[in-house]
Amino acid sequence: MKKNWGRCFLIGLLCFSFFDTGCGQSRKEASQHSATAQGSASAITFGDKFYDVSVTDTGNVWVVGYYGAILHSNDGGKHCTRQNSGTSTSFLGVDFVNDREGWVVGEGGVILHTTDGGATWEKQQSPVLDQRLVKVQFIGEREGWVVGTYGVILRTADGGAHWERLPYHEDVNLNDLYFLNALEGWVAGEFGTILHTSDGGKNWEKQRGDKKGNLFGIGFRDGLHGVIVGTSGEILLTEDGGKSWEEIQSPTDDTLLKVQFHGQPRAIAIGLRGAVVQTEDGGKSWSLLSLAQHYTWLSGVSFTKEGVGYLVGNAGTIFVTKDDGKSWVRLGR
Repeated sequence: MKKNWGRCFLIGLLCFSFFDTGCGQSRKEASQHSATAQGSASAITFGDKFYDVSVTDTGNVWVVGYYGAILHSNDGGKHCTRQNSGTSTSFLGVDFVNDREGWVVGEGGVILHTTDGGATWEKQQSPVLDQRLVKVQFIGEREGWVVGTYGVILRTADGGAHWERLPYHEDVNLNDLYFLNALEGWVAGEFGTILHTSDGGKNWEKQRGDKKGNLFGIGFRDGLHGVIVGTSGEILLTEDGGKSWEEIQSPTDDTLLKVQFHGQPRAIAIGLRGAVVQTEDGGKSWSLLSLAQHYTWLSGVSFTKEGVGYLVGNAGTIFVTKDDGKSWVRLGR
């Protein structure tokens, strides 16, 4: 049986969380629940493990994580609401397409959907209840994709009313995805795997694979220029839509978990031990960014078109920038 650091890392990151009771959510499973409002001081605790974040262009932001945590803020994090997901399942991915409609995915193949900004969440039917779903992305309110463990790629064309598993069945954990539109997208995963589709996922071309190390985060700024990050600070750059990938010198040896372009040609990547690196030339060169008194992992990043951005991670960590990443402020717990 194949065993590698990347697979163990994702599992270990979650297993470690269960030693900390953190925020006291109900363990009762249910399909639909109401939100419970709390001030930001009580909504964020040191025990929280935040895995992903999604911010809309109006500034509404949702953060998801360990033990069913879903947090929402509509004022830049000054005040937070801990929404009631109705489950203790850990959530690993979140994506909102507007201020009302969004999706959350996580452990046990769970997929939740809201049409009222998270005031209520409804469970959608997942075809892979025995797998971990790690990332979700929607293009509009109907077309969406999810990736997860053991080669899982899901697609919906009706907002999640029906999810289908796409034809890719290799024993490879898939960690991130990026779709430019309803047809063209990329997926990154373990063993250096990079997949590309030009027909919405009906067919997949392997652009790269069977390599040492694992790829965790992927981002594109257009159909040609993209960056993928992974173990030991690995950074890969393409300028031809993935036909070729060049390894770029990295300023860190720490594993990088996510990357996102913002304010072209800027991009930021985050990872273990507080690693944050940035580029201002489309990914050709990178430099370290220091966040004050932060030394643990970060695993979620999201920006608006106006340059408001969030980083989330371990120990209830949420950083916010309002100047396109030039300065960052940590939200209080």
